[in-house]
Amino acid sequence: MTAGRADRRVIVTRPADATADLADELAAHGIETLAAPMLTVEPLEPSGDLPAPLQALLVTSANGAQGAGRMGLGRDLPVLAVGEATARAAAEAGFATIATASGDAASLTDLVARTCRPEAGALLWVSGEAISTDLTEILAARGYAVIRRVAYRTAMADALPAAVAEALRDGSVEGVLFFSPRSAEAFARLVAGRELETACATVSAYCLSDQIARMASKLAWHVIHVAKSPTKAALIAAVVEGGSDRNVEKD
Repeated sequence: MTAGRADRRVIVTRPADATADLADELAAHGIETLAAPMLTVEPLEPSGDLPAPLQALLVTSANGAQGAGRMGLGRDLPVLAVGEATARAAAEAGFATIATASGDAASLTDLVARTCRPEAGALLWVSGEAISTDLTEILAARGYAVIRRVAYRTAMADALPAAVAEALRDGSVEGVLFFSPRSAEAFARLVAGRELETACATVSAYCLSDQIARMASKLAWHVIHVAKSPTKAALIAAVVEGGSDRNVEKD
C-alpha cells in the first residue's frame, strides 16, 4: 500500500504477483488492502505438435499469454486477448499484433468472429488447466478449429492469512474483491461452516462478473456488487463508488 491515510479496508484475493498495482490504485482512493491470495500459479510446459499455419493465438489470462511466450511461437502470430491486462502480458512476451476484447469470453468470441475466418486455419488457445468457459466448444459451433494447450495450473489456498481472518472477525473490513470464479470458490471453501462465515454477512463482495458473483453467493454477504464491465478499472470503480448491485442466482 502507498503512503497516506486509509479510510476503508478491503481484502484482495488475487495471486500475490498481481496485487501490488491494484493495492496502489485503491490506496490512491484512501482504501487499504489486505492480501489473501486464494490461488497460486504453477507454470507448465505446453506439449504437442501444432499445425501450420496457425491463424491466430487466443489468450484468456496473463498467465496464458506468458505461457504462449514460452512455446517458441512466431511473434508475428496475431493475438486475440480477452482483455487489457492479458494484452499487456502478450506484448511483454514479444507478440507484435494484438487485438483486445472487452474482458470476457463472449466478447472474445465476437472478436474472433470479426477478425478470423473458419477456413483460414486453426486457432491456438493457450489457457490454464482449469477453465470456466470452454472456447473450443463455443468456437467449434461456429465452424472454427481450436487447439488448446495448457500452460499453467492453479492451486487453491489451504488457509486464510491470520491478519485477514482477524480483520473479518473484528469487523474492520468492508469488502472482498474477487477476480475469478476459482478465487471465489477457494474463499468460500475456507470460510463456509466457520465463525468467519457469519462475519461475511456484514461485508460486501465485489465481483468482476456475474459468473464470479454466482460462485461468491455460496456465502451470505451484506451485498454483492458486480462490476459494470469485466475489467480491473470497472471493479475498482465499483469499490470506490459503490458499484452495481444485481440479483444473483445461486448455483
